[in-house]
Amino acid sequence: MKIDALKFTPLSGPRPLQCYLELAKEQDVLDLKGGDLPTAYVIKARDLEVVRAFPDLVIDRGHKHKAKGLSKILLRQDKIPLINGDFTIFGQMKRSIRTLLSNARRAGEQNCYLIGTEDRIFGALWAQADRIEEVQTTRLGDAMVQGMPPQLLLDLLGQFDEPADLKRKYVGESVEARLVRRLILHAARVDDTVLILGDTGTGKEVVARAIHDYSNRGRETFISVNCGAIPRHLLESELFGHEKGSFTGAAQRKIGLWEIADRGTLLLDEIGDLPLEHQVKILRVLQEGRIRRVGGQKEVQVNARVIAATNRDLYSMVQIGHFREDLYYRLREFLIYTPALRDHPEDIPLLAQLFWRRIVQDEQKTLPPEILEELKSYRWPGNARELKTVFTNLRALFGVDYLRVEHLRAVFMLLGQAAMPMRQEPAFHVTELHQVECLRHLQRTREVINACEVTIRPLLANQGKPFQTVAAVQTSLTLRLNELEILCHHPLLFHSEDMFASVFLLRGKFAYFQGLLGKDVQAAIPYWQKEVVGDLNRIIARLTQKINLLSVSSS
Repeated sequence: MKIDALKFTPLSGPRPLQCYLELAKEQDVLDLKGGDLPTAYVIKARDLEVVRAFPDLVIDRGHKHKAKGLSKILLRQDKIPLINGDFTIFGQMKRSIRTLLSNARRAGEQNCYLIGTEDRIFGALWAQADRIEEVQTTRLGDAMVQGMPPQLLLDLLGQFDEPADLKRKYVGESVEARLVRRLILHAARVDDTVLILGDTGTGKEVVARAIHDYSNRGRETFISVNCGAIPRHLLESELFGHEKGSFTGAAQRKIGLWEIADRGTLLLDEIGDLPLEHQVKILRVLQEGRIRRVGGQKEVQVNARVIAATNRDLYSMVQIGHFREDLYYRLREFLIYTPALRDHPEDIPLLAQLFWRRIVQDEQKTLPPEILEELKSYRWPGNARELKTVFTNLRALFGVDYLRVEHLRAVFMLLGQAAMPMRQEPAFHVTELHQVECLRHLQRTREVINACEVTIRPLLANQGKPFQTVAAVQTSLTLRLNELEILCHHPLLFHSEDMFASVFLLRGKFAYFQGLLGKDVQAAIPYWQKEVVGDLNRIIARLTQKINLLSVSSS
């Protein structure tokens, strides 16, 4: 019998490959394991029955539990494992499959994994998939994102001397880290637009700055713009500048950041958060090399090199119309992917020692070996940024001497982070378990938002605003924003899309306020009072209401 399937391998790109499985006899099933690489096939859940007809060759792993990843369920099986994935979001399923294949390849497995899903999810993936005849060879910058093995790509790039200070900027001895450094140096040799893709906290801005430093623009200005943190109505003025009197409050001419970065490098961070109406303006500048200040009549020539970065899946956003296709391809002239920490856990001890010494301000201090080993067993959804936050709290709570694994686990518990993989989950029904997780997540979110508000109180109360007060507020607010960003890395735990969107936007306003503090305290305080306070109070009220409702239903 022939069934539709979507094929994933460690070498496939961000999109799976459309294919058909002929499963009429045992040899057909055996042929699925004939490749040199681990392979996952996604099929419709109802087609799993076709495969179950060969019990001597397959092992049925039942329904996937939401708290367990595919790797834990499907790896290390003699037979071909099959499972009903029970995924509700196709992006989540793709990430889980990529993790499965990465772990399988690292373990040297060459098995085949069959994953069933509902028709709706299968149809959405099928519409995005490549056909066999349409698969094309990728260029250098795409190769890492498309799934080419890092070691193979390193070999193709050839030998390249790495400056010693680059190893200190982007830390790691894994093949993944070495490949990123190699791509940084290649990107620095050309003047193409660069698109950096990677999860939160994977060092995208570090990569962008390194490209600038090693390029022929290294002595010029480097400007970083967080596109998601600037209010929509201010973005054009921030980037392009404005003329005196062009709008209410424009008391004098302002030079935009794009013009300031001329001959240097402009980093458009969180490019995926740009509204569509601003995307077309960015595209025009990239194509024509000219800007027009808000309220201005003449165009100004600019020559800044543009690097863009995002933790979002821009290609998927293009498919659903949330990101312009022409801008996407204009940005991705050279593509670099910063790997998640879970994909190169061998670098965690090295990063941990580096961050710990910086936090305790002592180059001789080291973490105990058992703590370093324990760190490797966490998934680190917030990556290096989360690692820093954990160490900051570890030092604040337990000091720097005589640390034990129990201290680390206590920090994770207090931060509401993911539990250790070997911990047994309570035997709740899946729905009840999800509600309990959401309740804890929302409580933690409310706590962090309240902490942000408390952090800036000294600044509001002190009319003199001495430098020490501003610096202390900035330092404390950075830690709180790191915590809030990690919480936003789990949108499903906000219990509703609307709640997540509200908190995410508030986080952006916090970040913009923090940026203003570093430039103009007199402008920052009115912005907080006008743009932030109202939203903060409304979100706290909504969080409290949702927490109360979940508390009642969970009791």
